[in-house]
Amino acid sequence: MALSKIIAEGVDLTDDYAFTGTVTGAGLSSPFGNTVAVTSEGGAVTTNLAQGLAKVWSNFNGTGTIALRDSSNVTSLSDAGTGAYTVNLTNALSNANYCVAGIGNDEGGQQNHSFLRFDATPTTSACPLTTGTGHHSGVTAGIHLDVSNVHTVIMGDLA
Repeated sequence: MALSKIIAEGVDLTDDYAFTGTVTGAGLSSPFGNTVAVTSEGGAVTTNLAQGLAKVWSNFNGTGTIALRDSSNVTSLSDAGTGAYTVNLTNALSNANYCVAGIGNDEGGQQNHSFLRFDATPTTSACPLTTGTGHHSGVTAGIHLDVSNVHTVIMGDLA
C-alpha cells in the first residue's frame, strides 16, 4: 500500500497490527518466528504453531507407474515393490522419530480398505511405507497391494 494511501485513510502507524503472509523488503522480515504460541479457541491453553503444522503431505497414485497428484515437501516417490513405496522429502526432518498418518484405497477394485504402515526404517529424508489389507479372506497377516489412492501426512520438526 502506498504511503499516500495510508495517510489518506488515517492509519495510525503507532498502533499494533496483525499481519498475514510474509512481510519483506526494506530490511523487514516476517513477524513470525519458529516459537509462535497460539491461544486455543477456548482460550485455556496455548500451542506452538510451528510444531503443529504438517511438514510433509502427499497424494499419489500407487498403481502402475506411481505418480504424485499433489504434495508439499516431497521431491519424488520410489516404487519398492507391490504395495511398497518411499516418499522422498525435499527438506529433511531433524530426526526419524516423526509421526506418519495416512490411508490408501483402491477406487475400482474389490480391496476398498487398506492399511498404511512402515515395513522399513524411516530416515530424516525418506519415509518408506506399505499399503495392503489387514485380516481379509482368511489371510491373518494381510497382503500388500498397490492401491490407486495413497494419502500421507508427516508431523515432525524440519532440520
